[in-house]
Amino acid sequence: MSEKLDVGARRERRDVQRNMERVLQAARELFAERGPDVKMDEVAQRAGVGVGTIYRRFPSKDHLFAAVSEAACQSTHHCLAQAAADVHDPLEKLRAIILAQYRQSISQTVLIDLRPDLSDTPHDLDHPGLYTSIHTLLARVIVSGQRQGTIRSGDAHMLAAICLELLSPRSVQNLIRLAGNDVDAAADQVVDFLTAGLKT
Repeated sequence: MSEKLDVGARRERRDVQRNMERVLQAARELFAERGPDVKMDEVAQRAGVGVGTIYRRFPSKDHLFAAVSEAACQSTHHCLAQAAADVHDPLEKLRAIILAQYRQSISQTVLIDLRPDLSDTPHDLDHPGLYTSIHTLLARVIVSGQRQGTIRSGDAHMLAAICLELLSPRSVQNLIRLAGNDVDAAADQVVDFLTAGLKT
């Protein structure tokens, strides 16, 4: 009898997990398409679940949006860290990070949170602090270039913060528009601008 209960409980957990995956996918698509004004019942409809299923896990739309944004930020951090790890020259690392950020941002502008102050996010969510993690990554690349003599001297944290201003989703959106909606062309312009300012 307990074996049947265990099988039933495992099946129920799998169903709950599948439903949550569908909810998060639907929310990610809708938020990316239309921003945070999406209604919970729209998410439920696209996910093919009842709206109560969403509210059991997320007490409000803000919590759902924050969870989707957190996942997008974690994905972005992983993508940028991987891009930096794939090359050795500091200026080429910088180029790889910028290109990866521009490609990530184009489909997730609303979801990627690059604010240094996250005081207005829900307190019970573990936000990854994307601004801090990318700032740290850029500062390390800059320090590495300074040690090799390919990047000019100066406060690496300040130089990283300046770089970050051109990587914010709003800047990315504006610069891509100015480049005729060519993501790579916009990223190349930013790379050329920053590397010219950072070179020794």
